[in-house]
Amino acid sequence: MDFVIFPDHPATDPLCLCLRRDPTVRTVRHPSGRPWIMGHWADDEVVAAEAGPDRLLLFGTTSADAGTLDRLLRRLRGPDDLDSRVRELPGSFFLLAVMGPHIRCQGSLSTIRQVHHAGINGVTVAGSHPQDLAALAREAAAAGLPTGAPGLGSVDADTLALRLLTPFPPFPLAHRPAWRAVHAVPPGHCLTLGPDGRHGITRWWHPPRPDLWLEDAAEAVRDALTEAVRARARHPTLSADLSGGMDSTSLCFLAAREDTRLITTAWVCRDEANDDNAWSERGAALLRSAEHLSLSHTEAPTWYAPPRSAHADPAGPLAVVRESVRLAHQARLVAARGSRVHLVGVGGDELFAPRPVALNSLARTDFRSAARRACAARRLGRWTLVDTLRTLFGGAPYPQWLESCADRIVPGVRSGVSGADWEVVPSMPAWAHPDAVATVRRLVREAAAGEPEPFAPLRSQHETLRAAARAGEIVRGAAALTGRHGVAFEAPFLDDTVIEAALTVRLVDQVAVGSYKPLLGAAMDGILPDALRTRGTKGEHSAEVYAGLRRHRRALTALCDDSRLAGLGLIRPEVLHTALTSLQPHSHLLQPLDPTLAAEYWLRSLQETQAPVPSRPTVPAAEGA
Repeated sequence: MDFVIFPDHPATDPLCLCLRRDPTVRTVRHPSGRPWIMGHWADDEVVAAEAGPDRLLLFGTTSADAGTLDRLLRRLRGPDDLDSRVRELPGSFFLLAVMGPHIRCQGSLSTIRQVHHAGINGVTVAGSHPQDLAALAREAAAAGLPTGAPGLGSVDADTLALRLLTPFPPFPLAHRPAWRAVHAVPPGHCLTLGPDGRHGITRWWHPPRPDLWLEDAAEAVRDALTEAVRARARHPTLSADLSGGMDSTSLCFLAAREDTRLITTAWVCRDEANDDNAWSERGAALLRSAEHLSLSHTEAPTWYAPPRSAHADPAGPLAVVRESVRLAHQARLVAARGSRVHLVGVGGDELFAPRPVALNSLARTDFRSAARRACAARRLGRWTLVDTLRTLFGGAPYPQWLESCADRIVPGVRSGVSGADWEVVPSMPAWAHPDAVATVRRLVREAAAGEPEPFAPLRSQHETLRAAARAGEIVRGAAALTGRHGVAFEAPFLDDTVIEAALTVRLVDQVAVGSYKPLLGAAMDGILPDALRTRGTKGEHSAEVYAGLRRHRRALTALCDDSRLAGLGLIRPEVLHTALTSLQPHSHLLQPLDPTLAAEYWLRSLQETQAPVPSRPTVPAAEGA
């Protein structure tokens, strides 16, 4: 599914001509007859309703039907009414509406559905994918039309420098597209297009108060997650990960309650000490109505298998680069068994795993409870006294915290994390070029100077939403891979309704020491057997990391010989080569490889498809690191 959205303006006429060359393009028109939406989608990927000149469309996954939308549309008094009404709709979708002369476009909180926009030929054009707007801008420029920003439609080397950060760039830089002058609408915001071709961005979503007791919040999560799975169970066959973790296992047992054929899949871990294997087998044994597919590591691609261009996402570097070939392999297997939708537990950790930052938020309202839990966490987690006190008392407003990150970004050095941090402070890899480090620090300072609002006033809610948005990026990339095999990659945990329900629980219940995912455990009571619901461990996959690197080291080191990132002045290939060939005693030290390899492979895939790549460095000289 992909589409471009046009305002009802004469300047869009020549832009639409660029898309009409493709005979497979579908079109939804304005009342004037001009194209409003042009793109590709299946009939079951869109739900629409009309009431006079007003129209409402959902593109994506939802259990809402045309009757539901029709009733919703007729109750609306204006576009602002959508703010509350849309929160009632289950699923993961783009919402596009025309009410009077204005168009409203919005995606999902997790950014699995993310709206982008760019100024072309004097008007704002929106779309579901940044590469489509970039391509449209290049065609417009070739036709002699003005494109506004210089270089619109080419790769943004500054953004690629940001993409080298481990584990990810801070908000709002994490949502900066890799295409120059193409912009993403922030999560929780909507884009409006006026008849004059101009646009506005408005915040429509605000986080709920975390004031529900655990039992009440669990009921809300259970209802929302049940509806999220049901929205995917409309298909006759459904496949799902059954890794053994609580997240994927919960989805499998919810799916088993629906009227659909269920296929569960599990990767067999190469390390026999990883108890994921045992927990997955227990789950499969209790899901008697499902067909279980065991994916042996002896017959599947290993991690870090070099991807072909078919294992890339044109939108940007893949967050799942180390597993991209395995994901495509899995998609082919489930597609051969009739599945067109595959469920994954991505988002469960992000919403339900306890985080130290919750103690910082709790200390603002209930210091005694926060102090007790911090003392217990200090004993269990071996925190220092300084870290414990910083978790309880520390913290600065988000813009000031973001400004401080610039000085804490050091190549090869991970900054310590405390509950006072809004997010994980990222680091540049040891092989980053000094110019790239200077660029990243400059961009962070510029972002902080804009005084961005956090996702939520509470650090704990901001971190949850930030983590959900990162998970959404993972799902977007994986979906681009599996979609080529006819399989939709779906993450029910990341639906807006589930995220919102997870945010309603009291802070004191988020940090229950000694309890692993208490809210999800309570929500799955009566659905997930107690023998599975009480798991408190998490699998460790360093064996897969080392095995993949050993097998593909020659191909990975060959990237250093003609690195596209080095050609842009972003990395020092000789340092990367040393990291790839040296012994690494801890697998987490290899995490910086992932964003670097993702950016390198992405640039190569663009060259194969003739997309524009900068031919020389665009980063400034180092400012003293």
